[in-house]
Amino acid sequence: MSDNELLLAISNMMDVKLKAGLAPIKNDVQEIKQDVHNLKSRMQSMESRMQSMESRMQSMENRMQNVENEVCQIKNELRQVKNEVHQIKLCQENVILPRLNTIEACYTETFKRYKDNADKMDAAFEDIALLKETVAEHSEQIQKLQKMA
Repeated sequence: MSDNELLLAISNMMDVKLKAGLAPIKNDVQEIKQDVHNLKSRMQSMESRMQSMESRMQSMENRMQNVENEVCQIKNELRQVKNEVHQIKLCQENVILPRLNTIEACYTETFKRYKDNADKMDAAFEDIALLKETVAEHSEQIQKLQKMA
């Protein structure tokens, strides 16, 4: 065997051993590539889900902003209602109640006057009835006198 053949045989042996030694590394690299591909897919899926979540969060933030605006509006309206109620109470206290007290005093005084004179009213009605009878009699008598004269 010549040196060339020997070298060729050694080279072939090295190639076979190298191929045998590289095969597990190639398999490992292939597995790593597959794992990286799977990770990329999962990351894309996660990015898609994150975008969806961001969109939903933005929608919720917008809705919350609307709710906050409505609450502020309700607070302002409630403040206005409170002010109006306060004005009504002041008007009631300073205008209406004094007038009602005056009206009440007037009616109370009138009632007392009528109550105090109620017994006199019955006597007055009797006197009026008596006066009617007397006037009627006197009218008859005057007419008789006028006919005689």
